[in-house]
Amino acid sequence: MFTVLFGRNEKHRVKQFVQTVIHNYSDIEFKTNLRISRDSANDLIQRFSTTCGERSYQGGRHQVSAETSILLFLWFSGNKTTLREVSNLFDLSLSTTHSCINKVLDFLVNDVAPQVIKFPSTNEDKEYVAKEFEKISGVPNVLGCIDGSYISIRTPKHKIRSTYANRHDTVSITMQGICDSKLKFLDVYTGVPSKIHDSRILKLSFISKDLPALCCPKYYLLGDSAYPLRHYLLTPYRDYGNLSESERNYNLKFCQTRVKIENAFGVLKCRFRQLMRLDFHKVETMAKFIIACCVLHNICIDRNDLYEDEIENTEIHNNDDPLGEDLRDILPTQLGQCKRSEVKDYLYGLRN
Repeated sequence: MFTVLFGRNEKHRVKQFVQTVIHNYSDIEFKTNLRISRDSANDLIQRFSTTCGERSYQGGRHQVSAETSILLFLWFSGNKTTLREVSNLFDLSLSTTHSCINKVLDFLVNDVAPQVIKFPSTNEDKEYVAKEFEKISGVPNVLGCIDGSYISIRTPKHKIRSTYANRHDTVSITMQGICDSKLKFLDVYTGVPSKIHDSRILKLSFISKDLPALCCPKYYLLGDSAYPLRHYLLTPYRDYGNLSESERNYNLKFCQTRVKIENAFGVLKCRFRQLMRLDFHKVETMAKFIIACCVLHNICIDRNDLYEDEIENTEIHNNDDPLGEDLRDILPTQLGQCKRSEVKDYLYGLRN
């Protein structure tokens, strides 16, 4: 009787990449390659280690460390690379790399996101956000700016391409974001095909029913003309060539303030280059990855870890294609018109 023992096939990968390369990066090199500062990364590693923990070694292959897991995820999200290339760099199998990314995704989305992506809850916090917005162009009581941005994707598994094709005939999903004056996201909703109109996505989002209460009594969001006019969501006046001077002044101040959400999308996509096109098979994974990138974006802002690179403008889509209003929307629209007129007269009074 013969016993044949088969050993593991040796894979030719980069050895000790974290120890010999990343640890020797200067602070500038670290941020250039991993897109966040070393201090921010170390803080994230500590939080991940505390939350997920590391089991003691009991034989077999060693568990992937918290440091390697976080650095691997940062490298993947910050560079337009593939899982295979990342697994070769970090000397891990493809399945282990996939498992590490999923573990970090769950950590960022389930444990960290509720702490860093949230609306101001107290009156003091809301007033602070509104005052910061008012410094931009004088628009008072703004709690946030809202818009949608296309995230290019591969056609999801078992889905039809036309379902996710946007008006540019590109396969994508829409990320709806609400941000403050510092470009920090207050709410993120994604996973919806970009074929759907912005106003419909707002109705589908979890934050939709809570906005009236969150903005009560005097605050409001700023959105483009794709959104319905409400007392808690102001939009610009449509320009058909007959706007009054006060209405043109309102639109100018409005645009100078609302551009913050465009800037937020630009900084997010510039920092995390994987968002240029997502190659995951499932929409759920795509949505989790987008939210995870927004979590990292907010953590960097909280730590004053700013990114000096170029801000890329995102698409301004569906602006001139509003949906027809239901009869039930007439009263909310009228309340929104009254609120917009008050703000318009206030801004015009400041000018005079």
